[in-house]
Amino acid sequence: MMRMEKDVSTYYDQAINTSVLHLPFNNSYSMLLLLPDNMTMLERNISPTHVTRWLKWMKSGTYNIYIPKFSIKTSYKLNDVLTGMGMADMFGDRADLSGIAEGQKLAVSEVVHQATLDVDEAGATAAAATGTGITLLSFRHIPELRFNRPFMVIITERVAENMLFLGKIVNPNI
Repeated sequence: MMRMEKDVSTYYDQAINTSVLHLPFNNSYSMLLLLPDNMTMLERNISPTHVTRWLKWMKSGTYNIYIPKFSIKTSYKLNDVLTGMGMADMFGDRADLSGIAEGQKLAVSEVVHQATLDVDEAGATAAAATGTGITLLSFRHIPELRFNRPFMVIITERVAENMLFLGKIVNPNI
């Protein structure tokens, strides 16, 4: 587990019993980490409306945050999706890719989308600095967010509130 004490924005969605941690990447993109009490409930109910509400109602506070290092990699073949959207001609005899290679008859054989998300110390360090405060005069309780059970990850574009990536970490203790 990576640990940091940080002033962050969070939201607790009581309707789906989920804690949401907001970690900005830069001025445009953010990572939301979703720690549900019940993953099945979160999976059945999550929607873009939730993301909009979370980003609007976030509250700042200092937390001890524990996040595992993780990497998500996936690959999708998009031929069927694109054909279903009406882009079937490019895969067959009716393809017109003459602007790419003159004199040769070309067609698209496949369209593949790959996505990778790596979170490690360098990524956490790039997102924010870590600080520790010590005080002798009073006790300061710092709440914890510990991602040590299944959680979800969303990469979002903040202004347009577009979800660009959605993933699930099933076993963060590996």
